[in-house]
Amino acid sequence: MAEKKALFLYSDATGRGQVNKKLDYVLASLRDVFSTLDVHKTVSMEEGMEMAQKACGVYDALIFSGGDGTFHHIINALAGHTNIPTLGYLNGGTIGDIGPNFGINRNLKRSLRIIKEGYTCGFDLGKIGDTYFAYVAAIGAYADIPYVTKRIHKKRLGRIAYYFKAIGDAFRLKAIPVHIEADGHVYDLKVPFLLCLNGKNVGGFRVNTSSSRIHDGVFELYLTKPGLFNGLLHYLFFKTRTIKLRAASFDIQIDYPLPWDLDGEAAMEGSIHIDAVESNMRIFCAKKYAEPKQ
Repeated sequence: MAEKKALFLYSDATGRGQVNKKLDYVLASLRDVFSTLDVHKTVSMEEGMEMAQKACGVYDALIFSGGDGTFHHIINALAGHTNIPTLGYLNGGTIGDIGPNFGINRNLKRSLRIIKEGYTCGFDLGKIGDTYFAYVAAIGAYADIPYVTKRIHKKRLGRIAYYFKAIGDAFRLKAIPVHIEADGHVYDLKVPFLLCLNGKNVGGFRVNTSSSRIHDGVFELYLTKPGLFNGLLHYLFFKTRTIKLRAASFDIQIDYPLPWDLDGEAAMEGSIHIDAVESNMRIFCAKKYAEPKQ
């Protein structure tokens, strides 16, 4: 068997500590797969990003644990680099919406088995200026929940901490004017919030029920019509009240006083242009999501 070398990054600061509690088990499982395993406990997200960049051209695999925000920072650290190691993701986030795109849930044993089985796939990224996102760009009602909810509440309450915050947003009604250009069409609407998705799940709920894949060169832009609870019920029950646009790029003009949420992280404000771009990254995934290596 050819020698395979991996770097494993983990931290106390992300998720609910599942990996840290079972660290010996995680390391033993990874050493069954990789002949060389270097382990580094990061003290900050900046250090994790720097270590990810240094792994390029040195390691065959980069294994990391954390939530959607960690995934977001890692892909931004690696974007534009060459000889990127295959990513291995231990989904330890509070909600963990990015993982299901690859068949990776919050079950640690399953995540490690996926890495051991060795199936991989590529994935697209959303690009806004010089910033990338993996699965969602959102703005309006509910969009700030991931980054304003206090970390201590996430650790103690898990996703319930998000849902408590969502209750408050549900009763502060919003109607935000947006001007959108996509595939030669123009849309002028008022929406409580909008979502640009490269995936299936948001907030722990399956929103995108189509057969679209995370590596098909297009994204879905969801625009809900105003309604009870800021249109939230349209996503869960009354999908005819939701407009879905599918395109490789979107021009979105919006005047809203809070940042965009990119993969659960606060980002830029105001009008944006989104491009779906093919990345040169691959990730260990469940067999049914696997693609031949290019």
